[in-house]
Amino acid sequence: RKNATRENTTTLKAWLYEHRKNPYPTKGEKIMLAIITKMTLTQVSTWFANARRRLKKENKMTWSPRNR
Repeated sequence: RKNATRENTTTLKAWLYEHRKNPYPTKGEKIMLAIITKMTLTQVSTWFANARRRLKKENKMTWSPRNR
């Protein structure tokens, strides 16, 4: 198991910041981000789930949940 490095997460953080209103990447976007960051699709999906949870906890972002 390889941990995400700072340079990997910089790309993900940039994507997240650009898509603050809807922080849910499509499958295609996740695949692209996985290739760029050299992470697996599962790792990218998990990173976004955790990032959204962290942001919500800190009240830094608010968005409407996707499938509710």
